[in-house]
Amino acid sequence: MVGHLWIHGGNPILIDPPMRPNLAQALDFLGGVTAILLTTADHTRGARYLAEAFQCPVYVPAQSLSAATQAIGGRAVAYDESTRLPGGIHAVRCHIARSMWESDVNPYLDEMMLVLPNGAVAVGDIAMGSPDGRLWVCPEGFNSVADPAKVQASLAAFARSIPRGATHLLASHGSDLANTLSRELELREAKQ
Repeated sequence: MVGHLWIHGGNPILIDPPMRPNLAQALDFLGGVTAILLTTADHTRGARYLAEAFQCPVYVPAQSLSAATQAIGGRAVAYDESTRLPGGIHAVRCHIARSMWESDVNPYLDEMMLVLPNGAVAVGDIAMGSPDGRLWVCPEGFNSVADPAKVQASLAAFARSIPRGATHLLASHGSDLANTLSRELELREAKQ
């Protein structure tokens, strides 16, 4: 699991930060953290610790606010696609049909894709890069034998949500894809 650091206008913003020893001290070198953005409630990881250290808000997808608030506490702020997020980032909801993934308690794969001003997209669990640089969608990379119906549902939701022309995938699991995301998506869609 990894997180990402976005610096916009001199303001450091974290996306899905991991829990790492000495991370707060390293971020102090940058002047702290302005905000933390989560793609999904499942990625609270180091958010509470870092939010307390830097007295900053943690933006959580509105659809999973109650689950995340238990792990984050009072610094949680709900956001949706209409919320003006720090760093010039905007959100696009990636949602898989309820019968495919969800229970009444855990809305699995109902997350936000965060679109950065440079065209990169940061995602939680819906997509990642494989070790050999291909695009995987959930549950590929998580399960040794991925259910084809779930893979198709994830691919369709990801393709529907992603801005055309996006070239970089910043993944919370697996590898990032740099300069190849649009091409990899075209290849995956052509196979379906």
